[in-house]
Amino acid sequence: MHPVLFAIPLPFTGTTILIYSVFFSITVALVLGIYLGTRAAQNEGLPVEIALNMTFFGLIGVILGARLYAFFEGPAFYIDHPLRLIKLWEGSLGTYGGAIGGVLGSLGYLLLKRQPLSRYFDVYAPYAFLGIGIIRVGDFLNGTAFGKTTDLPWGVSFPKGSFPYNRHLGHGWISPDAASSLPVHPTQLYSAMACFLIFFLLLAFGSRFKNRPGSRFLLGAILYAGSRFAIDFLRDDLQRHSPWNLAATQWVGLAVLCALLLSWIGMAAARRRRT
Repeated sequence: MHPVLFAIPLPFTGTTILIYSVFFSITVALVLGIYLGTRAAQNEGLPVEIALNMTFFGLIGVILGARLYAFFEGPAFYIDHPLRLIKLWEGSLGTYGGAIGGVLGSLGYLLLKRQPLSRYFDVYAPYAFLGIGIIRVGDFLNGTAFGKTTDLPWGVSFPKGSFPYNRHLGHGWISPDAASSLPVHPTQLYSAMACFLIFFLLLAFGSRFKNRPGSRFLLGAILYAGSRFAIDFLRDDLQRHSPWNLAATQWVGLAVLCALLLSWIGMAAARRRRT
């Protein structure tokens, strides 16, 4: 676990700047996603200025949506620690909240500018999932979003002081002098691999969606929601609720998945009517 990737001492000040793994992964994901997505938009003949402005409003939506989602997941904590709402390198960012906020922010701008929504969303979709995958690697380095205990050979033990360690210690599963947690599912890496696979699939089969506007974005979102729902069964950091003992992220995922599938069916029906 490496919650701090780099420590940069400032000469003559005695001050050290800490570069957190989560913040670093978010920065890399945003820079890479915006660069590759905007270049792809340019190659598709879309105005670069509009594309960049869309990403700006989408980014605002991501930040607001992610933090709002995190707040509603644990309002008592953020009421007691309001500054944590603006510390993006600490605490939960709420992937679904960020995704929904980013879509709404981009959608609002494109509607205002009367731009073709599906073309922009289709172009940027692969790089959005690439970015989420990179952020999940940051979660792994930070020890957050960890999985349940496992005997599988690829189970990962996190060091003393990590989130999994503290959870296992609190349950009495390990002793206070234990050097690490019990082996757990690296659910962060499961999520990262799922996102990278979605990224490659959308790029590899992108040409098949040329005559089906919006399908590329919808397919990626459906695959993400489905894989996230399955992986969350293995996570141990989520509170679960009746009925069916599902986590809040899974309930949200089910709602999102149903909406996406209905949109896919509606688009397919509309195409059949046109032919």
